[in-house]
Amino acid sequence: MLKNWLFATVTATALLAACSNETKTETTPSEPVAEETSPATSDNPLLAEWDTPFGIPPFGEIENDDYMPALEQGIEELRAEIDAIVSSEEPATFENTILALETSGETLGRVSSVFGNVTATDTNDVLRGMEAEFYKRITAERDAIYLNDALFERVKSVYEDLPELELDRQAERLVELTYRDFQRRGAELSAEDKERVKEINARLSEIGTKFSQNLVAETNGFELLITDEANLSGLSESLINSGRAAAEAKGKEGWLYNLNRSTYEAFMTQADSRDLRKKLFDGYRFRAANGGPNDSGELILETVRLRAEKAQLMGYENHAAFQLETRMAKTPQQAIDFLLLVWEPGLARAKEELADMQALVDASEDQYKVEGHDWWYLAEKVRQDKYAFDDSQLKPYFELSAMRDSVFEVSKKLFNIEFEPLDDVPLWNDTVVPFKVSNPDGSLIGVFMADNYARDSKRGGAWMSGYRGASEIDGEVVRPIVTNNLNLIQPAEGDPTLLSFDEVETLYHEFGHALHGLLTTIRYERMSGVGGPRDYTEFPAQIMEHWAGEPEVLTAYAKHYETGEPIPMELVEKMQAAANFNEGFRTTEYIAASLLDLRWHMLTPEEAAAITDPREFERQVLEEYGLIPEIEPRYRSPYFSHVFSGGYSAGYYAYLWSEILDSDGFAAFKKSGDIFNPDLAKKLKQNVYEAGEIEEADELYRRFRGADPSPEPLLRNRGFLSEDDGES
Repeated sequence: MLKNWLFATVTATALLAACSNETKTETTPSEPVAEETSPATSDNPLLAEWDTPFGIPPFGEIENDDYMPALEQGIEELRAEIDAIVSSEEPATFENTILALETSGETLGRVSSVFGNVTATDTNDVLRGMEAEFYKRITAERDAIYLNDALFERVKSVYEDLPELELDRQAERLVELTYRDFQRRGAELSAEDKERVKEINARLSEIGTKFSQNLVAETNGFELLITDEANLSGLSESLINSGRAAAEAKGKEGWLYNLNRSTYEAFMTQADSRDLRKKLFDGYRFRAANGGPNDSGELILETVRLRAEKAQLMGYENHAAFQLETRMAKTPQQAIDFLLLVWEPGLARAKEELADMQALVDASEDQYKVEGHDWWYLAEKVRQDKYAFDDSQLKPYFELSAMRDSVFEVSKKLFNIEFEPLDDVPLWNDTVVPFKVSNPDGSLIGVFMADNYARDSKRGGAWMSGYRGASEIDGEVVRPIVTNNLNLIQPAEGDPTLLSFDEVETLYHEFGHALHGLLTTIRYERMSGVGGPRDYTEFPAQIMEHWAGEPEVLTAYAKHYETGEPIPMELVEKMQAAANFNEGFRTTEYIAASLLDLRWHMLTPEEAAAITDPREFERQVLEEYGLIPEIEPRYRSPYFSHVFSGGYSAGYYAYLWSEILDSDGFAAFKKSGDIFNPDLAKKLKQNVYEAGEIEEADELYRRFRGADPSPEPLLRNRGFLSEDDGES
């Protein structure tokens, strides 16, 4: 249960897809809690036994004021458990040290899981006010464990005795990972350096929370209100209806649009008004960077300085070197070299795409130089011209519940699992849809809960998370409760939820993460589920995306929401022909953000201290790599929550690195002639989805594929390599 909080990020927003004392007297990093502040278990639903189906949290019973007392109680219990391990007079063993540590913190894990998930999906002003203190306390407790000399000595003793212990592989691996966790969190530092690490961690916790809150405030605070119907030109009926509904919900006349990513992309693609596109474009890219109360510039600078200082204390040149040591890329330079391998053809393609758009403008009545706020709109016009294909033609065939059923059916065919809707279970929001996931014999795999719609109380993006991890210790089988979170536009009442194909791929992607969390068979929660290096954990999600676009899947499950007719094969063929259209833009905007992330975190403390303007630093880095001004990085630093308030610092490149694996892995299915090849599916399930962190990521992939991955399928899938190139 320790994993539930010990490996969480300071704001709990890094959950997949994204995403974790000097002496006995120093095991209490904050003031002891007075006895009277600890509520009776029966008075606080977070501390009571949950008499609910599948042990789902009783959301309707939990009040804002329950969290902090429950946190205090969880901390008290954890401290007592750690003290029992440290004060034991018995020699350190796997059971009394490693396993005892693994099973400690049950209450704290439960409380932090609920708090982290609820504040990400259904928060309010009171909970926002609690976040900084909540995560500060969590950070302090984590440091109290990892920087406890006596505890580390016991862990180290068991690690050094491993050759003689005759443990099975799962127990042995738990020892290895636990020892490594202590090392990488500062257990071997001097007393002085440990104190500084505690200070840094506490401050980073505060900064991360503030960064996240700034971004939510800026995103939710922006409104584009259209009052002149003429300015709706180009917008689809569904987007117009959702805009009207959004305005009505806020008591306004007209049509209201915000910076939710689904809304943003749809508006930027469809709106004929160049002025309105620019307003939304600027609103999006200048979030938390406008000099107002939610400006995150100073938070960014302080974050990179503190991360650089901490890395140096740990013996590394910079934060990126520290982070990548245990990842597949190993070093920052190897990550950058890989990114540039794809950047160069991607940027060249993007320049060709820009030329095509400029030619389209030059041939029209309008005469202007294409700029960033024109790209989405003109790219769609060029695609329609080149491929006679309009992305909006697809949406009637991609109704949300049908697409959810399709990913269930694909998973059933691949992994032999069943899905059953659940009724009368607690939910944190009325729009959440829950399912029981089981084996064919009826045994429980876990509970899956889908939270699909955007709302002001929910952070942006798409991610997988969980309310409970999986474990099986001493015969007690605990199966996971996993969630997928999207931010789809809420349709007007009575309208269907129709997805773009990009949104279908996102649904498949996040469900791949969910499967990684659900199917795990590892008995220790520390290494079960979605654990592993960032540049590997995206692989189980990204490989699922490939099935979403396969004709065999589309023709079976993509049906018109009104007529029930399957998607025409002609439309599928057009979609496939246009699949790599605008790939230069997509590749370039993504890699630009990845390079920014790495370069921020390759700074030494001295270099970081010399930077005073985040925007100027970004400009210099992107100019160095030759980014054209018509393309913005997918994330500018002030709204780059993956790396400044999440768990992807020096790791945003992971999505592309994992694409080596998913492209190579799916190529094996295609080459076999059966996209549901049972032998390959069995290897994928056993060595990836079930395997957790039982071995290093390289080894797990080789066990699935039988060899190291080739980058050629990735380049070919992106259209940067022909079918003949790279063949031997």
